[in-house]
Amino acid sequence: MERPLAQRRGEKMEEGLRWFSNYFFKPFLYPFEVLGLSPNIITCVGIAFALASGYFIAVGSIPLGASFFAISGVLDIVDGYVAKKLNLVSAFGSFLDSFSDRISDAAVYTGLILYFMKRSDGLLIGFTLMLLVNSFLISYVRAKAESLDIECKAGLMARASRFLLLGAGLFFNGISPWILKVSIWVLTLLVVETIVERIYVVWRQLKGRTVV
Repeated sequence: MERPLAQRRGEKMEEGLRWFSNYFFKPFLYPFEVLGLSPNIITCVGIAFALASGYFIAVGSIPLGASFFAISGVLDIVDGYVAKKLNLVSAFGSFLDSFSDRISDAAVYTGLILYFMKRSDGLLIGFTLMLLVNSFLISYVRAKAESLDIECKAGLMARASRFLLLGAGLFFNGISPWILKVSIWVLTLLVVETIVERIYVVWRQLKGRTVV
């Protein structure tokens, strides 16, 4: 069965972002390889930076929050790179990486919710709460689909895309707070699109299957 256009588009975007990140950050990754740090340690450090990012965003220090957010994203790339280069890929490492992604998402979005609560911006609180829930749902739909032997990478807002768009909003918030607001509005709409497309992909491939 030919894969749906949404599936192919999602895969191409994810592959393109992965290629760009590997190419761009590769010169900075060699020190980690030389030091021989465990990828799991790097993952845990990334979690710490994501938690710090959420804290600084919550207290209103957006520039610091954006900086820690960027570092946590770089470390999220570094741990996988180091694991492959040092032949330290493990099942637990894969589990820990996925766990760290969820913790990082929760920390940053919770920080944003608290930030908007202090400003009594009910609309942005609602949008950010939707982002928090839907980011978990996107990952859940993919994981559940893969447990059914279905590859599910459709949609425009895989985690890398969400990271880039939200990061841009945080970094340029100092120019105008509307940049962060608009990035959250766009993110909210596109994560819904991603969930719908992924559910459609699963439905299309499961249609006609019987439950054993």
